Amino acid sequence: MYRNPQLPSFTRRIGISLTIGLVIALIGGAVEVAIGKHALLSLESIDDVIIGVLTAAVIFVYEQHRYRVIMDKIATISAMNHHVRNALQTISYSPYTEQEKQIRMIAESVSRIEWALREVLPGDASTSSSVAPRPANSEMATDSR
Repeated sequence: MYRNPQLPSFTRRIGISLTIGLVIALIGGAVEVAIGKHALLSLESIDDVIIGVLTAAVIFVYEQHRYRVIMDKIATISAMNHHVRNALQTISYSPYTEQEKQIRMIAESVSRIEWALREVLPGDASTSSSVAPRPANSEMATDSR
């Protein structure tokens, strides 16, 4: 059901870049041979090799950037996972405490989750939270069912 994403290793990123550069160079040389300009392996093919090397360099820079972006996203997800799990663990233990302490523990956990959403996740700071804070004299605090 879920894919296990594999991050490409450094040698794989180099291999992809060189392969694409070589293919571009060969296509350029084949086009020049097809129009009858010169032979495939001649000194005039140096421009095709240069274009292939430049293409490989551009592809490599793109792959490196993509790798860094993926690593940053993984670090953000890991930090969010840590903060939210810690807050949820406190909430899961709250039924075993008295009601006033439950309310305080849950409110603190909600505050920690809101902090993590605001500080750890990138985004627009002007958007309001979907969890509205309750006033201290709310119905939940006074209800003793």
